[in-house]
Amino acid sequence: MTNSPDSAQFTVAIDGPAAAGKGTIGRAVADRFGFAHLDTGLLYRAVGAKVAGGMDPAAAARALTPEDLARGDLRSAEAGQAASRVAVLPEVRAALLDFQRRFARRPGGAVLDGRDIGTVICPAAEVKLYVTASPKCGRIGAGRNWAARRRLCPMPRCWPRWWSGTPATWGGRTLR
Repeated sequence: MTNSPDSAQFTVAIDGPAAAGKGTIGRAVADRFGFAHLDTGLLYRAVGAKVAGGMDPAAAARALTPEDLARGDLRSAEAGQAASRVAVLPEVRAALLDFQRRFARRPGGAVLDGRDIGTVICPAAEVKLYVTASPKCGRIGAGRNWAARRRLCPMPRCWPRWWSGTPATWGGRTLR
């Protein structure tokens, strides 16, 4: 394996509680370094939406594709409720664990954000971040776009808390 962005496997795992900004940070890191991004919470929502359409939960989880994650209705309250119903099923969790681990080791690098990413899904990730936010920042940030959140919590002020010590390098780029 070479150390180029086209062939190397590099995983960034972003974990933390709800409304902490995992998705915003995950998209920013993926965009900055040219990595693929996976919002793992959408997996359960996509499976729930397929089940609501009449599919068996385990079959829906095994048949999940990246295109299923682009559905416009996955952020709806109905999709969230459906996700809660399928997330408790062991066969769904096992299928989605496999999906996430395959995504994490894709060539070119990957950023995954969600719950238990650094401990259960990608325990050997090259970079692990645990993101927290005060309840006020979480409430303000939830449901708003990146520009609104950036005015309240600018990234340069937050990032040094996550990346301390010696920075990692990959493909000739320094990850800070």
